[in-house]
Amino acid sequence: MKALTVWQPWATLLATGYKTVETRSWKTNYRGKILIHAAKRPVVNGIIEMDREARKVLRDVLDLPEIYREINWTEYYRKLPIGVVVGEARLTDCIHINEEYQRFIKNACHAEYLLGDFTTGRYAWIMEDAIKYDVPIPATGRQGLWNIEIEYNDKIGRAMGNG
Repeated sequence: MKALTVWQPWATLLATGYKTVETRSWKTNYRGKILIHAAKRPVVNGIIEMDREARKVLRDVLDLPEIYREINWTEYYRKLPIGVVVGEARLTDCIHINEEYQRFIKNACHAEYLLGDFTTGRYAWIMEDAIKYDVPIPATGRQGLWNIEIEYNDKIGRAMGNG
């Protein structure tokens, strides 16, 4: 089964379906189910790199309790799982990003635009049918699109509450 390692909080956003486009510097011809693996990279580092408007979108999308919005939202993000498969989605398309696509995504879904890197020349991986696992599955990630051992199939069923 194919897997993609993504930094938090983007991994959780993909697994919950709030983010449906993952941007990459490389294209893929693969289409089908893809496991979403949250990298071991510290979550807060990813948040710090976001601009202010993107952080506001993130707080709104994840529906943070008011205490995290007003006092110390970084504590909430530290609780996001890392080093685990957090869910799955179906990769349906891979679109080369040009100026026209940049304008389209910025106008059609500004929140999506803020949560990705839609620089000309990159690729937009279109994800559908996202499923967030109830119980994340520990796994060691890799760069690129990688294969995860078949033994994870039983764990995936349990993570989804099917066993």
